[in-house]
Amino acid sequence: MSIAVVYNTVTGFSRTYAEWIAQDLEADLLSWDEAKGMNLAAYRLVVYGAGVRMSAVRGFKDFRRKIKRDGLYGTGRVIVFATGGTPVHPDRDWRSPAATLTKEELARGTFPFFYFEGGIAYDGLNWPEKTLLKIFSKRVQRHRHRGEWAEAVANGIVEGYDHTDRKAVTPLVEEARRILASEQACG
Repeated sequence: MSIAVVYNTVTGFSRTYAEWIAQDLEADLLSWDEAKGMNLAAYRLVVYGAGVRMSAVRGFKDFRRKIKRDGLYGTGRVIVFATGGTPVHPDRDWRSPAATLTKEELARGTFPFFYFEGGIAYDGLNWPEKTLLKIFSKRVQRHRHRGEWAEAVANGIVEGYDHTDRKAVTPLVEEARRILASEQACG
């Protein structure tokens, strides 16, 4: 086995990106529920992706424990991606990794990290999350003046939107190929 792309999704955006990544890398596509029961060390490379909630990547703590048990932690054979409702923007792109990874992981560059704009989908959310998102939606309306991205989020959050973009996975796919090539050169 070569590559596993593991996704943890509630609204479907992470699965969409995971499917594209798996297609481009000719990888196995696994839901988090499937991957939990497998030994991921059999793969040369593992990509994990999930949506963000309160800036942190959903389920990453459980995934971290899993890759530690499987002997993958710190090997350079794991890539992480996040999907969220806000556009990619250099001034904010540090928030998800900072809310997800430890200071040591950030300092060492333990995980190549990518963020993709997905969107907002109310379908699939449980009642508390849907309620929180509706409250957040009202708050966002007060911050429209903070720039183009804030206005775009404010306009779309009320009904939901899908801003997935297949081209967005290209840097992650290139990084995966670089890791595999360097591993092959060393091995």
